[in-house]
Amino acid sequence: MVSETRIDWHLMNREKRYPFGLVPADLAAHFQPLGFPPPWRERPWIYADMVVSANGIVAWKPEPGKPHPVEIILGGNPRRPERLADLFFMRWLRCFGACSVGAETQRVQRGLIQTPQEAWEREAYPEFQPLYDALYRLRRAHGFSHHPLNIRYSQSGNLDLTDPLFNTPGVQVVVITTEEGADRLIKAGSDAKDVKLLVEPVLDAKGLRRAHERLLEVYDARRLSCEGGEGILRSLREAEILDEVFVTTTDVEIDTAGLEGVKQLPDYGTEGAALIAEGKISPESAWTFRRWRFNQR
Repeated sequence: MVSETRIDWHLMNREKRYPFGLVPADLAAHFQPLGFPPPWRERPWIYADMVVSANGIVAWKPEPGKPHPVEIILGGNPRRPERLADLFFMRWLRCFGACSVGAETQRVQRGLIQTPQEAWEREAYPEFQPLYDALYRLRRAHGFSHHPLNIRYSQSGNLDLTDPLFNTPGVQVVVITTEEGADRLIKAGSDAKDVKLLVEPVLDAKGLRRAHERLLEVYDARRLSCEGGEGILRSLREAEILDEVFVTTTDVEIDTAGLEGVKQLPDYGTEGAALIAEGKISPESAWTFRRWRFNQR
């Protein structure tokens, strides 16, 4: 029986040349095949996952005492089928290689470890434990480690090394940072935590490209799922190394009056991206899932 949280890709996924991402039998009720190209010769294939409101808002400056903008965009009821579909699809995307977020995202979401099942989900969704177990089996079947390589971007090196991210057995962390940031992390004890430092000018496009070339060369990071925030996604796009992005559009309208730092989703079609997949979990759902590709193979 097909899960009510499975995305039905109405615009058939046009990625048929590269079958990596086929769905094993124990996950077929939840996911359809994706297909991913191999890495570039010099760097990983990089894809992003993000949510946007019905009126195109992706971020704003968080307000003290209020939920994070992403939570507001997702709306209430964490057990709503659309929200579960978005959550499980993000976990599915974590199965195909390494994962990354910016340092600010890590600070806001203390304890974030990008892996198919985050710690809080064990209590929140016990009935889906077989699904989570199958996702880990999928990683092992592809020859990956149990947990993805977790990559963090930090210009300043301002990361709290007491965060569970840096203290969970089996989780390898690489921080892409500047010389100043590396010095700060080393003084804070990064070596003792076995945190790997990759030193490049994070805000420089050439430096960002070199950093990802080194991720492939040193850590065999062939595919990389970047989950934001908005700033690092923009930097990857400006460096022309963000290959594609999966966008979940919710039914929440954001009233931007009084909000600071409002960011809207770019018009990817106008920018030359190709829409290679589009879907919903049901014809009646107001949520839409799209896959935009910037760099063609």
